Amino acid sequence: MRHTILATLLACCAPLGAQPIIAQNSGLPNPDRIVDFGANLFANFTAITNQFPGLTIRHAAYFTIGSNNNLVGGFLTNDFRGQPDTLSIAFARPIRSLSFVYHQVGGGQPSLFRALLGGNVVASFANLSTQSQPNNYFGFANILFDELQLDFVADFNLDTLAIVDADATCTTRNGNGVNPLAYTCTNQPVIGTTWLAQIGRTINTVGTFLVVAPGGASPPVPFLNGELLVQVSPAPIVLAVPSSFGLGIPAQASNIGVTLATQGLRAENIGPAVVAQLLNAIDLRFGL
Repeated sequence: MRHTILATLLACCAPLGAQPIIAQNSGLPNPDRIVDFGANLFANFTAITNQFPGLTIRHAAYFTIGSNNNLVGGFLTNDFRGQPDTLSIAFARPIRSLSFVYHQVGGGQPSLFRALLGGNVVASFANLSTQSQPNNYFGFANILFDELQLDFVADFNLDTLAIVDADATCTTRNGNGVNPLAYTCTNQPVIGTTWLAQIGRTINTVGTFLVVAPGGASPPVPFLNGELLVQVSPAPIVLAVPSSFGLGIPAQASNIGVTLATQGLRAENIGPAVVAQLLNAIDLRFGL
């Protein structure tokens, strides 16, 4: 079972490779969290360091504006403390993807964007932009990092940090509540560990199964006597598993961010027939 699942993951369920986000019209579509810097939280030009939980910021001040070219409310700007003109935003835990609104206030030279992990640069790019262009979303996607460094030119405005975390998650879905809620996570799917799960049995249960869907999650679709909660194309893999089972996740950084849609299934002995009973779904995201 372990090798079959891992082969499925590596073949079809891994995220896209590292991608810079350069001068886009929008940010990340489904972030785990957004830091928008509020509005009127501090007096204009208040130095910003650790006022926002989970962030340590250097070389920035606070400013509030109504709305201006994707800036909304409060944002970060230059604190004018002098060289080097490098904004740093460090995250309490490594993250997977980040987008943000960025105004380059000053022309002639490109801004330099760097993603770092443990002090080492893991990705970078340069871009020459203006304060007025509407395509002003920048960032990094599908790469593990814990700090953004930005060499700005003269001045800058920065807003709306959209963040995809690198944390492992185990999310239960059950559509319209038709299916029995009997498939559960015991722990989170952290790389380098064994993810554990259970499928509850009844007195009529004659077999328990795990449905692995390369196509991902699906809105609830009536099927048999319940709801199918995973995509049927490509065809799901149905694996016979014990009531309690585990999946070993290799400790490889490339597995961070891998997602997997699964659904539980029981075979029940009802009278003279054995019938399939669909259970709830669990969406896994491998991480730290």
